[in-house]
Amino acid sequence: VVWLAEWNTMPLNRAKHIVGRALRETGQALNRVGHQASEEFAFKEFYTRHRTVMSMYDKAPSVASSAFVAPSASVIGDVALADKASVYYGAVLRGDASSITVGAGTNLQDGVVVKTTAANPTAIGADVTVGHNAVLTGCTVGDNTLIGMGAVVSAGAVVEGNAFVAAGAVVEAGTTVPANEMWAGQPAKKLKDLTAADVSKLTHQASEYVTLSAEHAAAF
Repeated sequence: VVWLAEWNTMPLNRAKHIVGRALRETGQALNRVGHQASEEFAFKEFYTRHRTVMSMYDKAPSVASSAFVAPSASVIGDVALADKASVYYGAVLRGDASSITVGAGTNLQDGVVVKTTAANPTAIGADVTVGHNAVLTGCTVGDNTLIGMGAVVSAGAVVEGNAFVAAGAVVEAGTTVPANEMWAGQPAKKLKDLTAADVSKLTHQASEYVTLSAEHAAAF
């Protein structure tokens, strides 16, 4: 009776979430029974609630049909992926506190973590390359930018378009990296101005990953 009273007062979105989870777990249980019924006794699999694209109550991801999300990636909550964006293996986009937007043709490589704070959503522009294991928290990244492997971009930071944050660099909270500059170090500081040829290489890197993500998507 107490459980029923709680159900009647529960917000609709949360109720849907609970029912959906119960149905998924029931499906997993039936799958397990099916293997056992066919005498596949060696089959062992723990129940899991993991989904590659997962809503968080009323916060649901929006993923363009041409975007690629790898099977082991996690896109959670208020996250929007534009056309031909790609999220590679082991990457996590967690839009729980605020929203995450990822522009067209942007690639988030293996192990990247993108998250937010209550005061700072994360906005990543178009044709951006974010290297392996980089961490972006509540920041803004402009179009045609490269964030190097293992770099950290902190809450409130802004990386303008056509900029390059070097591998392992730490862009501190509230810092602005101007357009057409390369920054490096911990904390990150300006290293040099980018030439037109340098900027062209940033564009080429992003376009290569659009092609690669299409190949991976076809494989699954």
